[in-house]
Amino acid sequence: MADRKTWRPIIFSCPNTGDRVQSLLPDETPELGTDDLHPVTCAACDGVHFINLRTGAMIGERR
Repeated sequence: MADRKTWRPIIFSCPNTGDRVQSLLPDETPELGTDDLHPVTCAACDGVHFINLRTGAMIGERR
């Protein structure tokens, strides 16, 4: 696991419960593409959600 200094906080809404959840995403990732996804274990539903590292949006999330 990378050093904690290289992680950034993110807050998202769990699509299953609607609760706001805080997690961490890697801050520095080399050469991000458009589909670079990071799995995040959700504290609200214990499920796994995938978040785009470039935009911070969850798969299927409407903005």
